[in-house]
Amino acid sequence: MGTTRIAWAIALALAAAGAAQAQRIVEVPASQANVTRPEDLYQLEPGRWHLARQLWQGDEPCIATECEAGFTQGDLAVSAYHKADKVFIIAAWRPCASPAFSELDIGDRASSSERRKVGKQVERVLRGLAKTCKIAEPTVPALAGDWLFPAATPTAGGPSPAATPPR
Repeated sequence: MGTTRIAWAIALALAAAGAAQAQRIVEVPASQANVTRPEDLYQLEPGRWHLARQLWQGDEPCIATECEAGFTQGDLAVSAYHKADKVFIIAAWRPCASPAFSELDIGDRASSSERRKVGKQVERVLRGLAKTCKIAEPTVPALAGDWLFPAATPTAGGPSPAATPPR
């Protein structure tokens, strides 16, 4: 009897873990959503990731508590914005009225697994954008989550190569 209870407890725990990993796409009416298309990103050089504290304000270097990565290619714009203990990811396709959005709670200090999760979440948001806008899934160069979490104090020679997106 005890073995059966343990088996059921393990089965329930595994089922709950699987359900927690599943992602749902929920369409929210524009009047209720507080997400806008990152139009400012379309001004950036296309085809590569750009980093700044806030891209819409210019190219001020990222700080430990705030950093935005932006990517554009044609009608696609992707923003991953780290502010304090959260990361906000927005992907937009110009001909489509609905941007895709995700918010991650990462705490005060992002672990290496949470940093990897940011890059994976960008891929999930792009899949959601493709489904919502009925387009082929866009591909973008991988976003290294480390880019959004620079060291607390900048080095004398600027950001380290590991924290700088490739050109």
